[in-house]
Amino acid sequence: MRQTVFFILTLLLTASSWAQEKAYRTMNYHPDNGEIVCVNGNNRYTRALYGTHTLYRLETSDRPVFATYDKRHNRNISFMVTVNGTTTRLDSTSWCEARYKGGIRRYKMTDQSWNGGEITITAIAAQDREAGLFSLACSGFSSHLSVTIQTVPTKRMGMKREGDLGMEPRESYDPKDNASAQDFEKQSITLNGTSGQATFVIENAGKIKAECGEGSCKEYFDSQMEATLRLTSTLAFHTPDEFINTLASNLVAAADGLWDGETWLHGCIGWRMPLAGWRAAYVADVLGWNDRAESHFDAYAKSQVTDVLPIYPHPTQDTAMNMARAQKKWGTQMYSNGYICRNPNDNRKMHHYDMNLNYMDELMTHFCHNADTVFMRRMWSVVKSHLAWEKRNFDPDGDHLYDAYCCIWASDALWYNGGAVTHSSAYNYRCNLMAARMAEILGEDPTPFRTEAEAIREAMNSRLWIDKEGHWAEFEDLMGTGRLHRSAALWSIYTPIDCGVTTDRQAWLSTQYVIDKLPHIPVRADGGAIVGHTIATTNWMPYDWSTNNVAHEEVMNMALAFFQAGRNDEGFALLKSDILDGMFLGASPGNFGQISYYDKARSEAYRDFGDNVGISSRAIVNGLFGIRPDAMNGRCILQPGFPSHWDSASISTPYITYTYTRRNGKRILSVTQKFAQPLTIVWRISLGDGQFAEIRGNGKQHQVLTADDDWLASQWKPVETALRTATDTLCNAYGWGIDNMEPTAGKRERHLPIAFNSNVDDIFKNQYLSPRPPYTTLQIPVQGIGEWCLPQKTAEISDSAYRATITDGIFDTRQGVTFASPTTGHNIAYTSLWDNYPDSIDIKAKGKASKAWLLMAGSTNNMQSRIDNGIVMAIYSDGTCDTLRLRNPDNWCPIEQDYYIDGLAFTAISPRPYRVHLGSGTISRDLYTELQRQGIIATKLRTAEQNTIPSGAAQILCMNLNPEKRVKAFRLKTLSCDVVIGIMAITLQ
Repeated sequence: MRQTVFFILTLLLTASSWAQEKAYRTMNYHPDNGEIVCVNGNNRYTRALYGTHTLYRLETSDRPVFATYDKRHNRNISFMVTVNGTTTRLDSTSWCEARYKGGIRRYKMTDQSWNGGEITITAIAAQDREAGLFSLACSGFSSHLSVTIQTVPTKRMGMKREGDLGMEPRESYDPKDNASAQDFEKQSITLNGTSGQATFVIENAGKIKAECGEGSCKEYFDSQMEATLRLTSTLAFHTPDEFINTLASNLVAAADGLWDGETWLHGCIGWRMPLAGWRAAYVADVLGWNDRAESHFDAYAKSQVTDVLPIYPHPTQDTAMNMARAQKKWGTQMYSNGYICRNPNDNRKMHHYDMNLNYMDELMTHFCHNADTVFMRRMWSVVKSHLAWEKRNFDPDGDHLYDAYCCIWASDALWYNGGAVTHSSAYNYRCNLMAARMAEILGEDPTPFRTEAEAIREAMNSRLWIDKEGHWAEFEDLMGTGRLHRSAALWSIYTPIDCGVTTDRQAWLSTQYVIDKLPHIPVRADGGAIVGHTIATTNWMPYDWSTNNVAHEEVMNMALAFFQAGRNDEGFALLKSDILDGMFLGASPGNFGQISYYDKARSEAYRDFGDNVGISSRAIVNGLFGIRPDAMNGRCILQPGFPSHWDSASISTPYITYTYTRRNGKRILSVTQKFAQPLTIVWRISLGDGQFAEIRGNGKQHQVLTADDDWLASQWKPVETALRTATDTLCNAYGWGIDNMEPTAGKRERHLPIAFNSNVDDIFKNQYLSPRPPYTTLQIPVQGIGEWCLPQKTAEISDSAYRATITDGIFDTRQGVTFASPTTGHNIAYTSLWDNYPDSIDIKAKGKASKAWLLMAGSTNNMQSRIDNGIVMAIYSDGTCDTLRLRNPDNWCPIEQDYYIDGLAFTAISPRPYRVHLGSGTISRDLYTELQRQGIIATKLRTAEQNTIPSGAAQILCMNLNPEKRVKAFRLKTLSCDVVIGIMAITLQ
């Protein structure tokens, strides 16, 4: 008992000491009257202004120094002012206030040498041509002043990811080194110091047009300013929260930058390319841009394959990609009729993603906003072909649960091996349900679509819903023993909620799982004060890109799910935390970025990313303001997600406006609708516990709905709350076999003989060819390591140095335990569900013992995280047994790397298992750090991606036995697909 207590204390102390929070940041920006403001800021070239739906953009800074970017004619732009013979660069004045709002950057400057003079600059990007526009005004100067503007090529032209944040150093936008006189464009003008005004137009190639006072330049600037303001006024709202009040115009500006004139792009900057899927296209309907929505859907409807029959049966894995993904070949089940191709207006360009699912979900969302039967009829064949394609590819066994083939943003390193997956099944549920309604409207037969939707929901509830724990599983294995992977990712919680497959009660319960089980990371500001919490997408380990990240778009989607589930305070807290993290504490004001500062692999990266723009628009408008049109059913749900401390809010969109007030025990919602077809307004109010009250309005253009707080309280009904989030009974290191090795004089040891079947370093030299799924899918490459994005990946495992430490067949840990291990020949007994090895082995034993020390090695991966990969059983002569579970990441480790642990997104039982370096024989509980100390691994800042152990590592576990019973045998059994588990030695004490 004392030992158990010791390990629990060690776990708590060590987990605390291992917590590696990133350094807190100061609040770079503050809200003020709807604008984002900084004073004497230091960020350069971090807020982009867009205008022309092309690659061209104007980069702005916290001080007035600028750059244009189009990859060919990039120019740095700077201003200098000369007053009474003293020249000052405007990006180095003693005081500067910068403001950003909706595509407009404004500056106000003073300097000690100006004696009370003040200069303002307003910068915008032209809307109708590639040009940067600047308006400068001065006041308070006692004499005239000379203003010089100059442009010069930037240090670099083509930049990594188009010069995006986190990818390219900001210095790349500075003037190029050793610029010649011919590189510069300059113009100087003289202004009246009391009321001077000038306008500058910087053409894309750097040519300058400057003008004092009124004239064609000022007229052009004013017209473009008017166009910018008209655009960004598309969405407006007012709330009691100053930070929230900055969002509307900034969202519109980012969304406009995401548009290429025909389709929505993957990102405004770093991923500026068209995509059929992911979440960007939602923004069109949220902002009421019906023409842009239809343009996007039309362009990709023309990319759907319509004339290629699926003549090749399942599976068609690509041998050149080590079987990890589908072969790109016309006529396969995947690359045939129904598939939507990579580029718009081109149904001959294959891609490696299933973007059909997101594209169709966005299309169905469009019909919820505008049930235009003409457009619906035009898209009907596209919908039918898509559903047939999904069924043919991802539910070929007809069980109504669908495999997921890189069909969401978090696709890289995500493979389900043909299994039954929650998020893809939910998407298919919604699409079939909406298709049934489309069919009714169009006079088609809805039966097959409604039948499939009902069957999906029934199958999801019977096989993927974990009733005792109150949440969805991540997936159910097709292979192996068909196990359920219970450790669900964010997307497996928010997608069923968004797609309507959950009941209200299920939505409430499953969001509690996110609160209790997924990593929450403090968002810290000035002085380290916690101003919120963000969230990681999973708790899976080891890290692989897109499987455990802090990504703004995922955080926003989860905030939306909280709002949809009626958890308004939780939704608001998460939404605001993400806004603070990305838009105010980050380097780019008002940024709808991709990766959070708190991500341990990438940190702050990318600006105005398509996924985040799209889903943030929904989190704000569909979630916080709760506007959810349902035009195909003639209604609009209004379910505001306001936090409990708000008493008022208002919003205006092109299709609906409303004002909300709460006073004197009453709530009032004043609504004006402008939908293409009048909709019945339904006010839905969360009562908590997954319960809602509904107040039904009518289809009139203007209406006022009221709700009495006493009546609302009477609508709540007691519910059974005895659920239980699952708590593992083995919550301490002792239960996971992580004892301390302790030298003790006279300790008796027995080494058990093992029938080895392999060399340790064979593990990734093999080809694991069977069994594999009978259907085309994403799966682990044949070498047993890597993933579909890195199908050639391997790891060099070499145990020669380890073998060199063995004396007379004994490996001595010098910590109180020895192991029998050969210096030549096979030295491990591997087990696996692959046919290469048996799925279990028995090792004979005799007599009594209190401990069994196990020297083990093998593989695991992120798709087998938080689940028992295997077990070791001690079988006693009386027929009873003890079992040691081998679970990633707590006590089962990948041979090629050490786990990255930070106590936040990456957590595991502590202390860690002993690892044995196969490249030296070194033993440590923190092997990666020890090898850095020894110089075997280069010492550098460690991230979630940098954890490879050269030559690989085994591990030591201790299995505690019943000392009163005789042990007959030990059994090692692999449970997880994809992994190999081996035993190198067993020592009894």
